[in-house]
Amino acid sequence: MRESKKPRPASEKNAPLDKLESTVFHHAALLAFAGLLAFFGPSGVAANESQQQTANAPTVRVAGIVLKWLRCDKEANYRRVEPLIRQAAGGGARIVCTTECFLDGYAIADKTIPLDRYRALGEPIPKGEYFRKLSKLARELGIYLIAGMLEADGEARYNTAALIGPTGELLGKYHKQQLEHEAVRNTPGRQSPVFETSFGKVGIMICADRRFPDMVKRFCDQGADFLICPSGGMFGPKKNDSILQDRSRENRTYIVFVHPAEFLVTAPDGTVVQQTVLGDKLVIPPEQIGTDADSKRVFYFDLPLGSHTPTTTADR
Repeated sequence: MRESKKPRPASEKNAPLDKLESTVFHHAALLAFAGLLAFFGPSGVAANESQQQTANAPTVRVAGIVLKWLRCDKEANYRRVEPLIRQAAGGGARIVCTTECFLDGYAIADKTIPLDRYRALGEPIPKGEYFRKLSKLARELGIYLIAGMLEADGEARYNTAALIGPTGELLGKYHKQQLEHEAVRNTPGRQSPVFETSFGKVGIMICADRRFPDMVKRFCDQGADFLICPSGGMFGPKKNDSILQDRSRENRTYIVFVHPAEFLVTAPDGTVVQQTVLGDKLVIPPEQIGTDADSKRVFYFDLPLGSHTPTTTADR
């Protein structure tokens, strides 16, 4: 006698469909997770502001000339920096920055240098011999050039960063304000100006100025779109980098830091977007020119334009 077939349970009938739905749900979940990961990043926090806001922003290429100092030898320092500035322009940089006081080799650091000899290292801006050479070079290359030098203005001596435009004109100059040990021979600056360029307003601070939040804020309150900091003091992750990260985060702006032993860029959210330490010396004697101690390089950063977001009291 033939047995009649028993109807299959509903769960068995729907097994293929359930498997298909499970597979579809699994893939959908993976896609959703991938989307969240792209937004929040692997750490589980929202991707940094600079990535979200500047992904498609126009940029300007900024170059930092990381070069060791030679004390008190303006001619040698100029000869050393000129080919690197040319290299920077050839690499597409439209804004090029030297270190703090590259021209005199930051001679203020050595108080054994006789005062008369030290003061003679300063030159008037824009009439000085080496300023005119730098002006001619900027005009030839069609770049904005930020050059650190000792400025002579009457009896005063200033630690100065001069901004030269692409036609060779002096667009402005900044005098270092926080002098510390320099105050025995140099005069402090009193203003925090910003300067117009074709790529927005730039604020230029020098070395120790970066450690003072209110001072840095003044540049941004006056409309600086980005900040550049030629320097020559502390450097590296242990002593320096977090200072620039804090200033970037507080003011929501990019900062480019150029030092004889480091190139650093911090983003508006305080992250480090580019950093290289190059050697452990800031100054070398003439006999070490061309040796391993004489590490030098041109560094580039494509700076997003329009990335600065003004802060409010509530942000602080």
